[in-house]
Amino acid sequence: MDELIYKNISLETLDEYKKCFDNNGSKKIREVLKWQLLENPIEKKFAYIALNNQSKAAGTYAVLPSEFKIGESTFLGSQAIDAMTDVNFRGQGLFIKLAKDVYENAEKDGVKLVFGFPNGQSVHGHQNKLGWNLMDPLPFLLKPLNTQYFSKKIKMLSWLPNVRMASKSRINKDIKISLKNEFPSEVNDIWEKFSRNIKVAVIRNKKYMEWRYLKKPLEDYQIAHAYTKENEYIGYIIYCVKGKHGGKIAYIMEYIYNPKYSSLAKNLMKFACNEAIEKNADCILAWGMEHSENYINYKSSGFYNLPEKLRPIELHFGAKAFDKNLKDLISNRENWYLSYSDSDTV
Repeated sequence: MDELIYKNISLETLDEYKKCFDNNGSKKIREVLKWQLLENPIEKKFAYIALNNQSKAAGTYAVLPSEFKIGESTFLGSQAIDAMTDVNFRGQGLFIKLAKDVYENAEKDGVKLVFGFPNGQSVHGHQNKLGWNLMDPLPFLLKPLNTQYFSKKIKMLSWLPNVRMASKSRINKDIKISLKNEFPSEVNDIWEKFSRNIKVAVIRNKKYMEWRYLKKPLEDYQIAHAYTKENEYIGYIIYCVKGKHGGKIAYIMEYIYNPKYSSLAKNLMKFACNEAIEKNADCILAWGMEHSENYINYKSSGFYNLPEKLRPIELHFGAKAFDKNLKDLISNRENWYLSYSDSDTV
């Protein structure tokens, strides 16, 4: 392997980091990379770039630090995001070398775990060489809205006429729903209540949610908040509609509420689904674990577990515990809460 210099992400290395992706068929947007890697609410950075003696990027590997609930305590965790090895440096073990260096420094800095969603190309390296524990499947949920979108993808359904598969639902008049791109202080309390039975998750507090949804550039997330008639905060739902995967896809990014108002919170889902129908979405996608607080509301709202053959891309779910004392908690799928908030691509 050529002698390489390893540097952590900074404003000085950001452009070379970007070039490594741009030059290898995976274009990145500088403003988004800057937000993701340099403006994360956790000040510690673990995004490494390997440079050769001409200062050309040979490869990258990054994890994003965030506050985690693990058991009943708060720890620092991290999420692995896109990695890239330049075509001229492949086959030399650079991906594994960079990842191990990132993990070693993250662990020294108090990070207790790394998790993420490896694609079909990188999953074996993460599992076999980096010691990840896979907890598949990734919990895709689907609410179909338009038959034509699916008949194009499944030959045996090609005979189906184009039919809208869902209609708008009536919202309960006993609650108030408002669209506001903000997070009131109550979201911290709502997260505490919502996560009472969650053992492993990125903490969805006000600071994190503002960074994730209000500060991310070039996005158009919609945030609907619900209140009782007495003006008590019930919770919120975040959604967006994007042209992806050969259709118009609505995404439920997050759906969190006070569990004592679970029935009323169904109206938040009705509201988001009505908006998706209004915008002529072909379907609605979400991530929802079977044991999660909100899963029953997804199912009663017409969401189905998405079959493997209909999944838009091959993704896996896994994690690696750096702290052996936490390994059993972290390696158990039933302890995790996931949503599209955890996705670094939507």
